[in-house]
Amino acid sequence: MKPQILLIFALLTGFATYAQEPPKVTDEGDNELKINLAYLLFEIVELNYERLITDEIGVGLGASVWFGGNSDIDFMFNPYFRFYPIDADRRATSFFIEGNAGFLGGRELISFHTENGWDSREDNFVRGGAGIAVGAKFLSKGNFLAEGYLGIGRIFGTPSFPDVYPRVGVTFGKRF
Repeated sequence: MKPQILLIFALLTGFATYAQEPPKVTDEGDNELKINLAYLLFEIVELNYERLITDEIGVGLGASVWFGGNSDIDFMFNPYFRFYPIDADRRATSFFIEGNAGFLGGRELISFHTENGWDSREDNFVRGGAGIAVGAKFLSKGNFLAEGYLGIGRIFGTPSFPDVYPRVGVTFGKRF
């Protein structure tokens, strides 16, 4: 009888320990530095820094500079907040939802009426807005990461400027 009880106890203990979730990897670091490769196709350089607050929350800042002469925008800053609702084995990976703000500056052509007719001049501007995005993040064992996201934001105070900004990215980087 003793061997049978011992066998049942061993099996139940084995099942109980097997049913527990493995611990999450915690030596990954809390900081991420990334470059957006999608924007490079349009002569835009965007660098992103993200700080992981918890396993499900991260805050960050994206900074972009436009180098091509095809846009009225010269620079853009995007502070963002990300929520990772799916519990993954690695911290702050898989699907995410992002809320962001956009602060952009550049130059715009302003037309105005004078005594002699219409005239125009180029003027500098700074605008702000808010937006949302969705995406996914993947992390390798060496703490290299890749993510993709797609979103849009609304720019406030735009009398003659397009009133949206894109939030698009295919980024690669490192968690440290």
